[in-house]
Amino acid sequence: MIPNQRIVALATEVGFDACGVCVVGDLVEEKDRFKDWISKGHHAEMAYMAKNFEMRMNPALIVPNAKSVISVLLSYKREDLSITTNPPKISRYALGPDYHGAMKLMLFDLMSRIRAEFGAVNGRAFVDSAPVLERAWAVKAGLGWIGKNSNLINPALGSYVFIGELIVDIDIEPTSVEIPDRCGNCTRCIDACPNGAILSPRVVDANKCISYINIEKKTPLTEQEYSMLNGWCFGCDICQEVCPWNKKAAIKNHPQLQNEKLNDLLPEQFVNMSETEFEKLFAETPLMRAGYEKVMLAATSIYQQK
Repeated sequence: MIPNQRIVALATEVGFDACGVCVVGDLVEEKDRFKDWISKGHHAEMAYMAKNFEMRMNPALIVPNAKSVISVLLSYKREDLSITTNPPKISRYALGPDYHGAMKLMLFDLMSRIRAEFGAVNGRAFVDSAPVLERAWAVKAGLGWIGKNSNLINPALGSYVFIGELIVDIDIEPTSVEIPDRCGNCTRCIDACPNGAILSPRVVDANKCISYINIEKKTPLTEQEYSMLNGWCFGCDICQEVCPWNKKAAIKNHPQLQNEKLNDLLPEQFVNMSETEFEKLFAETPLMRAGYEKVMLAATSIYQQK
């Protein structure tokens, strides 16, 4: 069996902020919770969430002969910028190159290093790109706990983290540390959500969630939905901004997640941007997922309300 410490050391060499390992198996505790969430329509228009249920619960159905899940975290916490604090605001995670590509490259590097040291290894890298319950696997790998806003919280990094996995066909010593829920009686994230999207601890109704409305929702927004944006034209950080664990977390400023052109972007400049300027500035960022028209409709609506 491959030593856990060696895998963690290799992940650190690649540049990840945390790494943990767990054994592949059924996510028994997640099954009923996920089914209930879907049955109540809390996934809104995200029809894909209701598909591939068994795959979500057991990655061995995605990666043949899978034995171990290597989970990694990369912090995107950064200094506050004007565009994250003054409406129309953009979520912190989107102010840099798209994390999917950056994380995938790092995971491929990690896989190469594992193969170089331990021989033939088969597996796949995942970054929010398949029916994999990343937060659940990160918890099992000892990387944190699920906060009341349903985000993973790491005691050193907070919740401003990207999660990725290598699901591989080799036996790796699992992480022995399990981090208990440290939210305690705190309800700051629940209390801060302007739309009441956090119905109860760890239950989020996407229909009311700002990040869903201004990113994931495919049908045109209604007047009521525009009024629910609370200053955010792409994503939302409210439930993370109030979390005590994020106030304690260190700023990492990973270069592969930075786009210095956005550091001095002012809301006034943003709302008056042409489509050509938008695509040039945000070409490699997550904002392209929503696209110019949707982002600008939201931004203009917010700016006019100021």
